[in-house]
Amino acid sequence: MKTNMHKMLTLASTFQTCNEIQSSQKNSLYVLLLKLAAWLSLDSPSTMISSSCIVGGEEEDSNCALPQVGQTIEHRKHKFKILRKIWSGPFSSVFVVVDDVRNKKYAMKVERESDARRSVLKLDVFVLREFQNKKTPGFPRFITAGRTNHLKYVVLQLVGPDVNKLRRCLPGKKFCLSTALRLSQQTLKRIETLHDAGWISRDIKGSNFTVGLRQDSGTIYMLDFGFAKRFRDRTGCINAPRDSTALLGSIHYASMAAHAFRDQCRRDDVESWFYMCCEFIKGQLPWASLDPKNDHKLIGEWKRYARFGGREELLRDVPAEFDRILDAIDSIKSLLLVSFLKYNVGHLKEKYRAPIPCICSIFFLVQL
Repeated sequence: MKTNMHKMLTLASTFQTCNEIQSSQKNSLYVLLLKLAAWLSLDSPSTMISSSCIVGGEEEDSNCALPQVGQTIEHRKHKFKILRKIWSGPFSSVFVVVDDVRNKKYAMKVERESDARRSVLKLDVFVLREFQNKKTPGFPRFITAGRTNHLKYVVLQLVGPDVNKLRRCLPGKKFCLSTALRLSQQTLKRIETLHDAGWISRDIKGSNFTVGLRQDSGTIYMLDFGFAKRFRDRTGCINAPRDSTALLGSIHYASMAAHAFRDQCRRDDVESWFYMCCEFIKGQLPWASLDPKNDHKLIGEWKRYARFGGREELLRDVPAEFDRILDAIDSIKSLLLVSFLKYNVGHLKEKYRAPIPCICSIFFLVQL
């Protein structure tokens, strides 16, 4: 099954860069192959969610109190039967379940009742409920949540493989430019939607974005809000920044402020998004070989160096406009309404002879 999925993704990438196929045919074939890949991934053991990681986090080896394959968890009018585990991390595990009453498959994210180090499920529920009644695209539908004597769980819409998993399946572990720009545009829209709701992620990375399944295969979903934080209260007032905080999230994509243990804001999410987009195009970041647990200080120094002498290394093989995008992100100094990412890719359309959507002007109210 994994081999078939790999073939579909490789073919999709080939069609995107092939100049001998007309644009309309290329788009149709590309979408078809992505849908096939998403459909094949439904039965793959790597279908849905990646959890956030934190420096010093250790994965639990024990399966004590976790549901077992074949077990049924009853919740009100639902009977969720555990089909298989698809992910396990330091704070939670994820299973594919089927509702025997409705005969529908979902994802069930579970954490032990006794594990009080950090409750990621509570934040997942808080964030996803923000979008349930707004018909907001790109966020998994919240089904229900509950607890037993030994565990807490949340049931969500089942989505496809994460973007990093798809990228690693491709030659060079990178997307073609047009695909990378589409992903950059959609992921930025998800981040903007999250910010509009008053939340910041503090853990932007490719494995926290997935493709949809079947008819939703063209939609990118944002998930895993275990490190999310409200940056403003219900009245719209910005919360005062704390003097210091822990280094949260995934170190390879963390902002420079996060490395300095400063309280994060919306700008930090966008900075992490920028690193992720560079990885989409390049295949890896310059500091990818460094260990996030032991070398997190060195990774932070690399990012500072990338603003000066190492800038060419970071921006090698990416469009020249990325240089201006990084300047725009770094230039935000105070509460300011900023129009940035005015990204003209007309020359890229000529070069690759493939339709590449222009990344629109995105407006953010950003706090230092």
